[in-house]
Amino acid sequence: MAWRERTRAHTSRIFPVLLVYLALIVLIDSVTPRSLRLDVFAALAPLIAAAVCTYRQTLVLGLLDLVVMAITHGVIPDSLVPLNRVASLLGNTLMVGASIAVARLLRDREELLAQVRATGEAAQRALLRELPLRSGDMVVDGFYVSSQQGALVGGDIYEVVDTPYGPRVLIGDVQGKGLRALGAGAAVLTSFREAAYHLRSLSGGVKAMEVGLRRYNSAHRRDRDANGDGDGGGSEGEEERFVTALVFGLERADSGPADSGPVDSDVPADGDASDPADTVWLVLIDCGHVRPYLLQADGTVSELEPAEPGLPLGLGDLMGAPRPVQHVPIHPDTRVFACTDGVTEARSPAGEFYPLADRLGGWASLPTPELLRRLREDLDTHTKGRLQDDAAALVLEHVPEQRVPG
Repeated sequence: MAWRERTRAHTSRIFPVLLVYLALIVLIDSVTPRSLRLDVFAALAPLIAAAVCTYRQTLVLGLLDLVVMAITHGVIPDSLVPLNRVASLLGNTLMVGASIAVARLLRDREELLAQVRATGEAAQRALLRELPLRSGDMVVDGFYVSSQQGALVGGDIYEVVDTPYGPRVLIGDVQGKGLRALGAGAAVLTSFREAAYHLRSLSGGVKAMEVGLRRYNSAHRRDRDANGDGDGGGSEGEEERFVTALVFGLERADSGPADSGPVDSDVPADGDASDPADTVWLVLIDCGHVRPYLLQADGTVSELEPAEPGLPLGLGDLMGAPRPVQHVPIHPDTRVFACTDGVTEARSPAGEFYPLADRLGGWASLPTPELLRRLREDLDTHTKGRLQDDAAALVLEHVPEQRVPG
């Protein structure tokens, strides 16, 4: 149906052309010798209309086609024997009827798809809330682009939760893409939302997401076994899914971090934590995800490298210890940029990866909405509108509540 959506934009030009086409057939048949008849080709007009025009336009062209046949056979003299004339009229009428039937079926299918899409959008909006989102003194803005046409969300997930222990932010990428990855993503999101309210420690929240994903994989595997295709009958990666993720939290510098772990001394602190009123701890757990960036007010961009990368959710049993926790002092003018590999691995038609670090270096001093707008437009330009994977990007900004207007 994608080709119909692409050609539908040109319907206003195609329909008049088909009208002119029918008029030319009448004109040519009226001035050419009787042995040259083009009226049999009039049925091409409703056939083309059924594929690229609306149902009503197809109906109009079909009726006009019958009028053309009546004119050419009833008004314009010809040398056809009666049997050939009847065959010509009957054949043309059958083509018109088939064109109208096809147009009606396509119209009904489009209406059904519109209803299904509306229902899917409501369900998907319940899974991922619209950005920007605010939690305490953290504002999170961003965008999400699904690689699957007609879907708002797919394999990438994000969430912002306001908890008694401070803001909690999640961005993740489910193995696979599109709507097939929704189940695993929903399991992780549900576990994250529940754990964020009841567990102060980010490590505890990560463990809860691990358990939630493990339960989803187990239930999915049991369902497949019950249906008789648990022996590899499905596509690769359908049985067990893993999720890469970054989990962020904010802790006041004067209250001390909730999780134990070393401070990353490689990240510029601009005066470290000497002013507790203006400085907070960014607490971060990396679950095998794309590294985030720190955007400073002066336009400086630095990649936030974890001391030890953690394994994705779903593979935690392979680790002998909990995932490491990282702490970075953050000032109000410092923003954190996080994304999924749909951004970093987006390729141009020539196969070139998207130069994210270079782009951020030129846009780091821009306001967050403008930075995100340019990134999304440039990503679309780089890939020529053909993303190979779902893409999500978030910008986390520490904004004390008294600084927010209204």
